[in-house]
Amino acid sequence: MDEERESAQKPDLEKQKRFLIRFLYIASIVVIIFLFIKYVLPLTYPFLIGFGLAWMCMPLTRLLARKTKWRNRKAWGLIVMLLFYTILSGLLFLGLLELFKLLGSSISSIPGHYQNDVLPALQKIEDWGADWIENIAPDLLKQYTDVFHAVIAKIGRFALSLSGSIASWVGSVTLSLPSIFIFFSFSMLFSFFIVWDFDKVGAFMRKQLPDRVNETVQNVHKHFKTTTVEYVKAYLIIAGITCVELFIGLTILGVPNAIWIALGISVFDMIPVFGTGGIMIPWVLITMINGNFAFGIELLILYGVITVIRNIIEPKILGTKLGLNPVVALFTLYIGLQLFGIIGLIMAPIVTVIIKDLHDAGKFKLWKY
Repeated sequence: MDEERESAQKPDLEKQKRFLIRFLYIASIVVIIFLFIKYVLPLTYPFLIGFGLAWMCMPLTRLLARKTKWRNRKAWGLIVMLLFYTILSGLLFLGLLELFKLLGSSISSIPGHYQNDVLPALQKIEDWGADWIENIAPDLLKQYTDVFHAVIAKIGRFALSLSGSIASWVGSVTLSLPSIFIFFSFSMLFSFFIVWDFDKVGAFMRKQLPDRVNETVQNVHKHFKTTTVEYVKAYLIIAGITCVELFIGLTILGVPNAIWIALGISVFDMIPVFGTGGIMIPWVLITMINGNFAFGIELLILYGVITVIRNIIEPKILGTKLGLNPVVALFTLYIGLQLFGIIGLIMAPIVTVIIKDLHDAGKFKLWKY
């Protein structure tokens, strides 16, 4: 009996050992990847950014070298990079100039805006609420007044401290400009050297990798291009639906130039950091501060409807265009946002589709259908 029991337990022990070894192997790989991303990868950012910029400029470089009489691809690469950096530097300079002008005026004008615009609007809200409570529950009027006064005082302190916060942020950004300049200077130098010998650099990097890894990299590159195109198409569809919703809603509300406002907000909606709320919420607040509470509430309802519809259709459209289940698309969006912020929100569906396509092609097996 004991021998039979021992022989029955041996397969279970072997399974447990295999499971433990596999678990430790996968956990070790995950830890190594995490440590690499956290500590090693940041050291290579200038090179990676320079390589990425050179890679972006190579299609135009090859086109110019092929279509013009001057066949010197290296020279065209330097010209394209110089043109790219000239345009980028001009746009950044103008954008930063306008930003610092706006911040400079905001630092001095925030207290005045609070006293002249926000405080009167809050007092109107207090009077409206006091009249309503006096009719419904007069015993609660004093408590309401005390609470509202405390809220107004806290908002006032926040408005006064906001100027100092903006000033300190501008100061910290100004102090970090030298390190930022050094970082991007190295990235620019890397990009010029790489674009000069792009084919040689690419060939050298491919020779350092096994044939199987090179094949996988080529597949990832191909899937990345097709997935990115579908990703852009998906968000163009979402922006188009948002534009139609905004146009209908603003037309019902009687807003002039509704089509142009809807187009502008829908384009802004494609920016993940801001979205529709980046324009709609300030619009609602400004409208209410100016005393037009009815129109502000109408705009807030319109924004709420658009947000709910977007949250419903975004995973569905994204999943359909990328070939993902809507639940998987929503899950990857959330995980990407939580782990890596806005970049994760953008890249998570693309990476998921690439992994899925490689899995379907038989490059590796991670799950069963």
